[in-house]
Amino acid sequence: MKKEDMTTIDLLLEAVGIVATLLYLGLQIYYGISYGANLITVLMNGAVLVLVYAGLTMLTVYPERVNGLTKEVCSGQVRKYTIHMVRLIKLIFVLGLLFASICDVMGHEINSGYSIIVVVLVVLTAVYYEWKIIRILRKKK
Repeated sequence: MKKEDMTTIDLLLEAVGIVATLLYLGLQIYYGISYGANLITVLMNGAVLVLVYAGLTMLTVYPERVNGLTKEVCSGQVRKYTIHMVRLIKLIFVLGLLFASICDVMGHEINSGYSIIVVVLVVLTAVYYEWKIIRILRKKK
């Protein structure tokens, strides 16, 4: 989606994701310094987030790659829903990591089911939007 096609909500959610990413990276550095964490671990945590964030951002630029559709088929509502799906998944991923990082810095241990909850949210988001996309594609045939 081009910047000029983005709504205020889209811009706001993108800004929240960027701020959350920067906060996460800052908290990882703080955690590494305060608790004497291994430098490699801190760098790997940051690198994983940056790579996943960049990959998901690229999918919002080229949404036809998500479902392997041609540009002609991935237009209109299909394109819109694909971009919304990727943006929401990116936001859930970043906010999930940020929450875990905040808990780490505060010294609180997170229940082991937390990761499963984040993964379930990502999967439910993908299933919901893919279901909408499949319905649109079936109507076009």
